[in-house]
Amino acid sequence: MTREQTGRMKDDLTAMWNRDASLPAAPEFVQENAWVISSQRGDALAFNRLVLKWESRVYNLALRMLQHPDEAAEATQEVFLSAYKSIRRFRRDAKFSTWLYRIALNHCISRARRRPQGAHFSLDDGREGATQADQLRASDSQEGELLRAENRQRVRGALAFLPPEQRAVVELKFFQEMTFDDIAAVLGVPLSTIKSRLYAALDSLKVRLGART
Repeated sequence: MTREQTGRMKDDLTAMWNRDASLPAAPEFVQENAWVISSQRGDALAFNRLVLKWESRVYNLALRMLQHPDEAAEATQEVFLSAYKSIRRFRRDAKFSTWLYRIALNHCISRARRRPQGAHFSLDDGREGATQADQLRASDSQEGELLRAENRQRVRGALAFLPPEQRAVVELKFFQEMTFDDIAAVLGVPLSTIKSRLYAALDSLKVRLGART
């Protein structure tokens, strides 16, 4: 990299930092955004580093959304191909993960909608990525206790019956541990819609899992 390119990258990072001073001053954050900037300038190696960092998380997200390992693997490849083609349009006014999760969830929801009505898949134990928790991690609420109390096989089976839009909210809230505001940013829908989808999903899960009221 030339001195001029290095200087431009530093200027880009400084400008981005000034736009949002609340972002954590972590080396990992600075490094990731350096890869993003380089990727936007056509550096395929930098984009490959982003893939290596996020691939397992995107795959696990797709696995829970689609409930089929082979389809999740195919979807993961398509998500990163889409991200590579459109990364120049990423304005860096939000986290890279927010932008990437939006692409991944929109892609998974589209795939789920194209399935024949009533089609559901099941997962074998051990096929799910080991980097994610075995159970839903929820806050100390009645719903959270309910979800923690069930084994992962039953929970995964129940999630398969949720509409894709509700499943996406459950994924981001309990597996990615995002706030409601972050979820709204990822999905691009109002906060009230996020909450209503989550509460509807939890009600459905309680019925599916045989919870006592």
